[in-house]
Amino acid sequence: MGCLRRYIIVAVIMFALPIVSYAYLPESILAKNISIHVNNMRVGTVLKTIEEKGNFTFSYNSNIVKTDSLVTINADNWTIKEVLDHLLLNRFEYKETSNFVILRYAPLQLSLTTEKAAAEGDEYHISGFVTDEQSGKKLENASVYDRVLLQSVLTDKEGHFELFLRNNGQPVTVTVSREFYKDTTITFLTGVTVNPNDNKPKSLIGYIISGDNDGIETTSLGRLFISTKQQIQAANLHGLIAQAPFQASAIPGVSTHAEFSGQVVNTVSLNAVGGYNAGVDGFELGLIFNLDQGDVGAVQIAGIFNVVGGNVNGFQLGGLYNNVLGNVRGIQLSLLHNSVKHDLNGIQLSGVYNHTKGNVAGMQLAILGNVAGKKTSGMQVAGLFNYARNLRGVQLGLVNIADTSSGYSIGLINIVNHGYHKLALSSNETLNANLGLKTGSRQLYTIWQGGIRFDDNSKLYAFGFGFGRELGLGKRLALNPELTQNYVYQGNWARTNLLSRLDASLTYKAARSFSINVGPSLNFFYSDQRNPVNGYAWVNDLHHSFISSSRNWTGWVGWTVGVSFF
Repeated sequence: MGCLRRYIIVAVIMFALPIVSYAYLPESILAKNISIHVNNMRVGTVLKTIEEKGNFTFSYNSNIVKTDSLVTINADNWTIKEVLDHLLLNRFEYKETSNFVILRYAPLQLSLTTEKAAAEGDEYHISGFVTDEQSGKKLENASVYDRVLLQSVLTDKEGHFELFLRNNGQPVTVTVSREFYKDTTITFLTGVTVNPNDNKPKSLIGYIISGDNDGIETTSLGRLFISTKQQIQAANLHGLIAQAPFQASAIPGVSTHAEFSGQVVNTVSLNAVGGYNAGVDGFELGLIFNLDQGDVGAVQIAGIFNVVGGNVNGFQLGGLYNNVLGNVRGIQLSLLHNSVKHDLNGIQLSGVYNHTKGNVAGMQLAILGNVAGKKTSGMQVAGLFNYARNLRGVQLGLVNIADTSSGYSIGLINIVNHGYHKLALSSNETLNANLGLKTGSRQLYTIWQGGIRFDDNSKLYAFGFGFGRELGLGKRLALNPELTQNYVYQGNWARTNLLSRLDASLTYKAARSFSINVGPSLNFFYSDQRNPVNGYAWVNDLHHSFISSSRNWTGWVGWTVGVSFF
């Protein structure tokens, strides 16, 4: 009776285990049921609605998926796949990975005809032909691959292929891919006795390269170093990426993953001359260069250059050049040039020039110049010039340019296209007439000015540079503190005569492009000129100084009054 009870318990457990296991299997995104009712709505909006209902994200090339087209759908409890088939007219193929669904344009169907599939010692040999299912045309440059063993070949001009795989006694699954064709997958039973001591191949995880990414194959360095076969593989297998712990390369295509290297994300990649990966999630070292289709994480070092098609998260060092087609979050260093197509969040340091087309949150530091194509909320420091489309941080350079600014530009020339531009005419206690050009932003503007004292027997000439700021006191009133440094010519260029002024003018905005300025000033004058020159004023005699113990310094309180235009 006891034995019978044990048999019953074992039977119940054996029956229940598959049910329990099945209950915890992750549900396919495409198999989820949703209801959606839209009338003449844009395809892009419908895809966003499907994402929200299914709690996932699409990845697709917006140049191929016509998101502006109008569609009508009335679906009650359809699977997401059924909705997509109706929406995209059965012209796309769908691939799931993580929480993404990749939409791959594949209106055509191919077929695989097996010529040979047999075990030959330690190898499993598969050969055959790939053809267009409808026309029967043999297809050249179709990718035939095993995504677990990371081995692949391309069909020749006759559509023929031969694939040699490691024979580990397990069933072999071969997939055929070609651009614009739906994938075809066939499983072969090897018929070889399984050795229980053999190590099974490690399962590989899906990985996504953004559908809108131009790809490193379109860059000049990518076209130069990536072979035609590898570019065809990338086009055929777009969105299909595997992961592996390690790759060693001599040059792209001559590596432990051979022609499949562009479809593998490696934890470690070591490249004697240069390497080509789908991405790196750890450490990559190339004595000359590194090329990566997707994301690079942690550390990437190259003797001359790095080109990354995705994002860089961590530290990137290129001897001469770094080019990232996605975002950079971390540190990017090179001797000549750093380029980021989208956003920078971190530090970009180069010996010559940095260019980020997107937003900059952090610092750009270069000897020649920095460019930020969108918002800059960090700091740009350059020996010559800085440009930011929307400056919200600080620019420090000889020439600073921004389209709009709520930050600070510090340099000899500061230009904000939609900023602060004033032409000022003024008079003060030392110089009868002054002309000043003020450019920048209200937070900080640059002043270039020149002045003259009109008197045949008491002439003075001055020119200088300074900074100012406008503090709003209401709709029409503002306070403009300005600090300027002027060289004053008293008839002798060989002597140093420097006038430092701190003006605190009250500004009344009489009209949109006209204002009146008046206010006190604090003056400090340094001069090593000991004697006046005939016909020129002697500044030390013009004002009563509150400094009496210095031979070279004079100080006084003055005034200014003037008008500004624009």
